[in-house]
Amino acid sequence: MPRPTRLTGKKLGELLVEGGLMDEEKLQKALVEQKGTGELLGEVLVRFSFVSEADIASTLAKQFALPYISVSQYFVSKAVAGIFDPKQLATHQCVPLDKIGKVVIMAVSGPLDPDVIATFEKSAGCEIFLYVSTLSEIEKGLESLAGSDKR
Repeated sequence: MPRPTRLTGKKLGELLVEGGLMDEEKLQKALVEQKGTGELLGEVLVRFSFVSEADIASTLAKQFALPYISVSQYFVSKAVAGIFDPKQLATHQCVPLDKIGKVVIMAVSGPLDPDVIATFEKSAGCEIFLYVSTLSEIEKGLESLAGSDKR
Protein backbone atom coordinates (compact mmCIF):
# COMPACT_ATOMS: atom_id res chain seq x y z
CA MET A 1 0.00 0.00 0.00
CA PRO A 2 1.28 3.50 -0.68
CA ARG A 3 2.25 5.10 2.60
CA PRO A 4 0.27 8.10 3.81
CA THR A 5 2.00 11.31 2.92
CA ARG A 6 1.02 14.88 3.48
CA LEU A 7 -0.94 16.41 0.67
CA THR A 8 0.28 19.77 1.86
CA GLY A 9 3.40 21.07 3.54
CA LYS A 10 1.18 22.84 6.05
CA LYS A 11 1.05 21.70 9.63
CA LEU A 12 -2.05 20.72 11.55
CA GLY A 13 -2.32 24.06 13.38
CA GLU A 14 -2.00 26.03 10.15
CA LEU A 15 -4.77 24.00 8.55
CA LEU A 16 -7.06 24.51 11.54
CA VAL A 17 -6.50 28.28 11.44
CA GLU A 18 -6.98 28.41 7.66
CA GLY A 19 -10.16 26.37 8.01
CA GLY A 20 -11.55 28.89 10.48
CA LEU A 21 -11.69 26.34 13.29
CA MET A 22 -9.48 28.43 15.59
CA ASP A 23 -7.43 31.61 15.56
CA GLU A 24 -3.69 32.19 15.51
CA GLU A 25 -3.61 33.35 19.14
CA LYS A 26 -5.05 30.04 20.36
CA LEU A 27 -2.64 28.12 18.15
CA GLN A 28 0.35 29.95 19.64
CA LYS A 29 -0.89 29.30 23.19
CA ALA A 30 -1.29 25.60 22.37
CA LEU A 31 2.18 25.41 20.79
CA VAL A 32 3.75 26.86 23.95
CA GLU A 33 1.86 24.31 26.05
CA GLN A 34 2.86 21.49 23.70
CA LYS A 35 6.52 22.42 24.03
CA GLY A 36 6.22 22.22 27.81
CA THR A 37 4.27 18.98 28.03
CA GLY A 38 5.48 17.02 25.01
CA GLU A 39 1.88 16.15 24.09
CA LEU A 40 0.69 16.04 20.51
CA LEU A 41 -0.67 19.37 19.32
CA GLY A 42 -4.11 17.89 18.71
CA GLU A 43 -4.27 16.62 22.30
CA VAL A 44 -3.44 20.09 23.65
CA LEU A 45 -5.99 21.77 21.38
CA VAL A 46 -8.74 19.40 22.50
CA ARG A 47 -7.75 19.64 26.18
CA PHE A 48 -7.96 23.44 25.94
CA SER A 49 -11.33 23.08 24.14
CA PHE A 50 -10.02 25.14 21.22
CA VAL A 51 -11.27 22.50 18.75
CA SER A 52 -13.09 19.17 18.95
CA GLU A 53 -11.65 15.73 18.41
CA ALA A 54 -13.74 15.53 15.25
CA ASP A 55 -12.09 18.75 14.00
CA ILE A 56 -8.65 17.21 14.56
CA ALA A 57 -9.60 13.91 12.91
CA SER A 58 -11.19 15.51 9.85
CA THR A 59 -8.24 17.88 9.41
CA LEU A 60 -5.75 15.00 9.67
CA ALA A 61 -7.82 13.04 7.16
CA LYS A 62 -7.59 15.94 4.72
CA GLN A 63 -3.91 16.57 5.46
CA PHE A 64 -2.95 12.96 4.69
CA ALA A 65 -5.67 12.15 2.12
CA LEU A 66 -7.10 9.38 4.29
CA PRO A 67 -10.81 8.64 4.69
CA TYR A 68 -12.57 9.27 8.00
CA ILE A 69 -14.48 6.52 9.79
CA SER A 70 -16.49 6.55 12.98
CA VAL A 71 -15.33 3.51 14.94
CA SER A 72 -18.43 3.68 17.14
CA GLN A 73 -20.59 3.10 14.06
CA TYR A 74 -18.59 0.05 13.04
CA PHE A 75 -18.53 -3.49 14.42
CA VAL A 76 -15.01 -4.07 15.71
CA SER A 77 -14.12 -7.65 14.83
CA LYS A 78 -12.23 -9.42 17.61
CA ALA A 79 -11.23 -12.10 15.09
CA VAL A 80 -9.39 -9.50 13.02
CA ALA A 81 -8.00 -7.79 16.12
CA GLY A 82 -6.62 -11.16 17.28
CA ILE A 83 -4.10 -11.02 14.44
CA PHE A 84 -2.30 -8.15 16.17
CA ASP A 85 -0.53 -7.63 19.49
CA PRO A 86 -3.00 -5.71 21.69
CA LYS A 87 -0.16 -3.72 23.28
CA GLN A 88 1.02 -2.53 19.86
CA LEU A 89 -2.52 -1.52 18.93
CA ALA A 90 -2.81 0.52 22.14
CA THR A 91 0.67 2.04 21.79
CA HIS A 92 -0.02 3.20 18.23
CA GLN A 93 -3.65 4.14 18.93
CA CYS A 94 -5.24 2.03 16.23
CA VAL A 95 -8.08 -0.48 15.90
CA PRO A 96 -8.34 -3.12 13.17
CA LEU A 97 -11.94 -3.10 11.97
CA ASP A 98 -12.27 -5.66 9.22
CA LYS A 99 -10.43 -7.99 6.89
CA ILE A 100 -11.53 -8.17 3.30
CA GLY A 101 -9.48 -10.60 1.25
CA LYS A 102 -5.85 -9.54 1.60
CA VAL A 103 -6.68 -6.13 3.12
CA VAL A 104 -7.14 -5.14 6.77
CA ILE A 105 -9.03 -1.91 7.42
CA MET A 106 -7.54 -0.12 10.42
CA ALA A 107 -8.70 3.05 12.16
CA VAL A 108 -5.99 5.34 13.52
CA SER A 109 -6.06 8.58 15.49
CA GLY A 110 -3.17 10.02 13.49
CA PRO A 111 -0.64 9.06 10.88
CA LEU A 112 1.46 5.98 11.59
CA ASP A 113 5.14 5.65 10.89
CA PRO A 114 5.72 3.55 7.75
CA ASP A 115 7.76 1.05 9.80
CA VAL A 116 4.77 0.51 12.12
CA ILE A 117 2.49 -0.07 9.14
CA ALA A 118 5.00 -2.55 7.73
CA THR A 119 5.08 -4.42 11.06
CA PHE A 120 1.28 -4.63 11.12
CA GLU A 121 1.23 -5.80 7.49
CA LYS A 122 3.77 -8.52 8.28
CA SER A 123 1.69 -9.68 11.28
CA ALA A 124 -1.47 -9.81 9.20
CA GLY A 125 0.04 -11.08 5.98
CA CYS A 126 -2.12 -8.41 4.36
CA GLU A 127 -2.05 -4.81 3.25
CA ILE A 128 -3.27 -2.27 5.80
CA PHE A 129 -5.69 0.41 4.63
CA LEU A 130 -5.81 3.31 7.08
CA TYR A 131 -8.83 5.35 8.08
CA VAL A 132 -8.76 8.27 10.52
CA SER A 133 -10.97 8.38 13.60
CA THR A 134 -11.00 10.29 16.87
CA LEU A 135 -8.79 9.24 19.76
CA SER A 136 -11.77 8.66 22.05
CA GLU A 137 -13.38 6.35 19.47
CA ILE A 138 -10.10 4.45 19.07
CA GLU A 139 -9.86 4.08 22.85
CA LYS A 140 -13.46 2.82 23.07
CA GLY A 141 -12.76 0.34 20.27
CA LEU A 142 -9.68 -0.94 22.10
CA GLU A 143 -11.65 -1.20 25.36
CA SER A 144 -14.35 -3.15 23.53
CA LEU A 145 -11.76 -5.59 22.22
CA ALA A 146 -10.13 -5.94 25.64
CA GLY A 147 -13.54 -6.49 27.27
CA SER A 148 -14.48 -9.19 24.78
CA ASP A 149 -11.27 -11.07 25.61
CA LYS A 150 -12.19 -11.25 29.30
CA ARG A 151 -15.45 -13.11 28.74
